[in-house]
Amino acid sequence: MSTTQNRPTVVIGTMRCSGSFNGLMVLGRDTHDGRAFVESAVARGFTTFDTSPVYARGHAEEDLGAFAPGDAAVWTKVGIDTATPLPTLDYSLDGLARSLRGSLDRLRRERVEVAFVHNPDPKRIPDIDLAGFARHCSRTGRADRVGVSVLLPEVSLPRIVGRLPAGSVIMCEADQLDPEDKDTLRLLADYRLVVRSLFSGGARLHAVAPERRAEAIAARIAEIHEIYAPEAVVLGPRNREQLADCGAVALGEPVAGPVASAGRSHAVS
Repeated sequence: MSTTQNRPTVVIGTMRCSGSFNGLMVLGRDTHDGRAFVESAVARGFTTFDTSPVYARGHAEEDLGAFAPGDAAVWTKVGIDTATPLPTLDYSLDGLARSLRGSLDRLRRERVEVAFVHNPDPKRIPDIDLAGFARHCSRTGRADRVGVSVLLPEVSLPRIVGRLPAGSVIMCEADQLDPEDKDTLRLLADYRLVVRSLFSGGARLHAVAPERRAEAIAARIAEIHEIYAPEAVVLGPRNREQLADCGAVALGEPVAGPVASAGRSHAVS
């Protein structure tokens, strides 16, 4: 994970690219579409991908493992057991380690760049052995860094500080960050910040004309960078057409004016 003076790393989230999971079954699964999405993202210059075992119940990880190049950087989530009939949360140290092993098998990799404890309820954070999981990843080499994708950062961060090693990664939703909350921003200063859901799950882009959405994405990334200076932002295009709107930012290309898109109703999270 890296950043430059002018922009953060742009990461492609894979929540919808391999089908969707409603908690009971996988819907809209198409191996061809999954492969085409990954290969199109790589062709457009994206080199880092964010995934999770719960995305299409492991199929998103499988598609990345099968079709992403070996030098692509991959992040995944831990604490979700998808081997059970219904996905269950398991934040025990054994559960976190087992979750990571399962993801690595599906990803066909020996390691990921970041393993995030996935959206723990803030009340449960004190019971999670974050330091122990960090030691496990360091000892086994299965993740370069550990992190937490947090809900309610103003509540979660005070319960994380001191228990997650400095320099680890914190992932927050843009709408849950408050630039006026100096206490939370001060706590974040010891960690590597990643901002996701830049457009409220895509809702904020619906009002933007299709031909201006690439420009809006670039402007939003610039705004987030100006306010929070994150190391990375995660975009969540749901299909190859939406990747066209994201492509200009992959390599930091300037978007000087309206950029043509496929003309469909896009929503990039």
